[in-house]
Amino acid sequence: MYISIERNNRGALEIEVNALNKLIQNTILMRSATGLNNVNNIEVLTDLYHDNLLYVLIKIDLKNKTEMLEENQINKIVEEIIVKTLSIKPKNIAIAYKR
Repeated sequence: MYISIERNNRGALEIEVNALNKLIQNTILMRSATGLNNVNNIEVLTDLYHDNLLYVLIKIDLKNKTEMLEENQINKIVEEIIVKTLSIKPKNIAIAYKR
């Protein structure tokens, strides 16, 4: 899969957001060692601002609402894949659970 990454005349990154969201989502599903049997759906939203500030929101829909996932592991996986792909460190990675 190709991700279109360009720098505009101000030097800010311009990325195809849907491809980046899908990359993060698939990485979580494939590399997470936590019990993903409890997960119905994972939705990823990203915002990239003009100063190369990247914010990531991961929405997780759980089957059993009492069991949570290991958020530290998910944060580490997401940060690693973004640094490898874009060579920038995300400013914030937030995880939210749907009800």
